[in-house]
Amino acid sequence: MHNEFHMVNGQPLKSESLPKVGSKSLKSFILSWKDINRLFNFILFNTAHIDHTAEIAFKALFYIEDDIEKKKLMEDNWKERKGAVDELKANRQLLLEVILVRHLENYLNYLSSLLFEIFQACPSALKTSEKIEIEKVLEHDSIDSFIKNIAEQKVDSLSYSSLSKVSEYYKTKFGLSIGSESELEMLSKNIEIRNISVHNRCMINKRYIIRTNTDMNEIGKKKELFISDLDLVVPKLLSVSISVDKQARNKMKIKTIRFGKI
Repeated sequence: MHNEFHMVNGQPLKSESLPKVGSKSLKSFILSWKDINRLFNFILFNTAHIDHTAEIAFKALFYIEDDIEKKKLMEDNWKERKGAVDELKANRQLLLEVILVRHLENYLNYLSSLLFEIFQACPSALKTSEKIEIEKVLEHDSIDSFIKNIAEQKVDSLSYSSLSKVSEYYKTKFGLSIGSESELEMLSKNIEIRNISVHNRCMINKRYIIRTNTDMNEIGKKKELFISDLDLVVPKLLSVSISVDKQARNKMKIKTIRFGKI
């Protein structure tokens, strides 16, 4: 498991599955995507390893013990012990929330970063009917500085929008798709899980109900997470990012870089 980045339906997704080229934004996304998965798999691997080592030690000591009463006591204590796996199970929800939130933050950051690259490659994409005060323009000593500032403002404003609005902006402004209808629906729901995790201890609230079309009776209940939830969303974040990145590089002429060994 320590050589795997994530398990998908019981099968390892290895580095060979990753693209060799892409935008600078995609490279940063993949590096972070791998780091998160590496930590997650490290925790799972070492938890299982601790319990396996403890079991080997118990069996060895149990085998060499001649006192029947001591053996009975050892056996009873072993049955009652709480191992590392038990502790991990008890903290399942917290661990999965942390991993899921970090993955979604990485994805949203990628979309903002890619947008900035698009504006850098195609400054004309910044054209808008909005009026800009001359004073704001004169604050910059070059057109490049001005363009960078406007791009940063647009990226910042979109970073607080819903995924559907970000998707609409990419589609109408650049003709780029950041995912199919079903993919966006699934990712949007997970982003709402991220929101209640960060802001409401993962307790379902009215906003979550409205945005995910969930039964109103769920308000006040904790949104439980399972490893199958990660197996669904984590590979999808990678695939949709690779897809939009390829579109952007082909259509918006974003610079393509070779990733090398990442």
